Amino acid sequence: MRRVEIGASIVFAGLLPWFVGAYLNIRARHLQAAMSFVCVLFFVANLWSPWGLAFAAMPAAAGITLPWGERVTDLRVLNPTPLFVVGVLGYYLIFGWCAFAALRRYRTGENRRGSLTLAGCVLLLIGGMFYDHLVNLRWIPGVHVAEFTFLALVVLLDFELARERRQSRDRVRGILDNMPAAVYVKLKDGRYLMTNRVYDKLFGLASGSAIGKTDSELFASGQAKATLASERRILQQREAVRSEERIGINARGEPRLFASIKFPLLNRDGSADAICGVFTDVTDLRRNESEMYLLRRQVWHADRVARTAVLAASLAHELSQPLTAILSNAQAGLRFLARNPPDPTDLKEILQDVVRDNKRATAVINGLRTMLRRQETERAQVDVGACVQEVIELMRSDFLERGVDVTQSMAPGCVVLGDKGQLQQVVLNLAMNANEAMTAQPRGSRSVHVSVAPSDGRRVRVAVSDSGPGIDEAHFNKVFDHFFTTEAKGLGMGLAMCRSILEAHGGTLDVERNQGPGLTFCFVLPLEPAVQADGATCQHLEPAPNLRSPIATLSGGASSRA
Repeated sequence: MRRVEIGASIVFAGLLPWFVGAYLNIRARHLQAAMSFVCVLFFVANLWSPWGLAFAAMPAAAGITLPWGERVTDLRVLNPTPLFVVGVLGYYLIFGWCAFAALRRYRTGENRRGSLTLAGCVLLLIGGMFYDHLVNLRWIPGVHVAEFTFLALVVLLDFELARERRQSRDRVRGILDNMPAAVYVKLKDGRYLMTNRVYDKLFGLASGSAIGKTDSELFASGQAKATLASERRILQQREAVRSEERIGINARGEPRLFASIKFPLLNRDGSADAICGVFTDVTDLRRNESEMYLLRRQVWHADRVARTAVLAASLAHELSQPLTAILSNAQAGLRFLARNPPDPTDLKEILQDVVRDNKRATAVINGLRTMLRRQETERAQVDVGACVQEVIELMRSDFLERGVDVTQSMAPGCVVLGDKGQLQQVVLNLAMNANEAMTAQPRGSRSVHVSVAPSDGRRVRVAVSDSGPGIDEAHFNKVFDHFFTTEAKGLGMGLAMCRSILEAHGGTLDVERNQGPGLTFCFVLPLEPAVQADGATCQHLEPAPNLRSPIATLSGGASSRA
């Protein structure tokens, strides 16, 4: 019996450092492992010694009289083995380290009450062991009390751990009740395990009244069945599900929009036995986002109007050329009709010129209408190359007036899903910025290169490069900031709006330094899935050498017959 008792005390001494380390959140793995290893050696020695570590020979029962006069029979360790003495010293070292660790944690201010309770219990156990040794040496009369101090340690720590659990639960309850979100926890059978104050208020429940009940006891049967079915799917899939739901929360039943997330609570083995749901009221947020989007669209439209107004003179020139040609051809046709007989071949050529010039004027007007239109954003398939080409044609006269050489390389078939007017607004902003950046450059050194090319098979890259002076290093990272501009009359909103438009289309906008003079502003947009699947649809197109020619050679001229 004494051998078993000592073996149990050795096991307790070997496990106590690990409990203290976990309770006080102390990482001393090597020291804890060393103490446990020594205890294992003593445990084996206690099993293999003839009479256990406590006795060098068979002990004899001795009769003793207790201080209060009672006569009892007990075993006294009057002939301990050397290993027993070493083991007792090891006990004191282990318990002393535990007390020291608890007092040190107490001084740091972390978990002061728990640390003080643990230190007191360990010191009490040390005192009980020391008293037992004095009794064994017959220095004082009495009985062993170390067992009672061990029980006191277990009971006091149990009370302290229970207090900490209650305190932790109250803290969690306080946090959940003051969260601006409705939270609930259910067991897998549908019974509520916890609801916070916002959840009870949301569904008109008394505080804590849902605990232990199911949805079928609290809500309509249809709603309860739908909720139970969705939660069972979540528990089976063991994945979080996000959604938005409309819930009426006031007496009039006015619906509010809630963003909800429901997720299973998993055990260590991966099984799910409970589910948690969190509802956040996003009604005002969605309303503000909608108003912000409308305001942003108004700003984008105002920017388009302002940019197009700057091109008014160029647009007038673009329209005057085909109209003048139409007038000249019409007058020539009337003169040819006056001949006797009229020449059908000449009249046919005149009418073909009239049709061509009319189509050219119509294209200019349609491009202008596209830029100025203001309506709900419509996402449709847009050929990026054709979209960019229309903007270049719209700015043709402006390029000519400024003496800018324009080159281009357009990959065919690069189709994205987006709003054509907004994408053209981005290209127009970048092209006009390139024009204005080269104002101080000599007329013979002004050039703009526009390219449309596929990027990694899933995106299309549009780049506008200029040969201007570039930008200082100190301002390079600020070009996309709101209200930052290097122009004397600029507002600093153009590039910021371009980035907002592209981000709304799932794209990005960046700026790069050229190897030579100037900058390159480029944006990337995701291709349509059908275009991504067909690798031959959007192909990279290298610019031909003769493309670096003045814009006048690209624009052609108005034909007329006088």
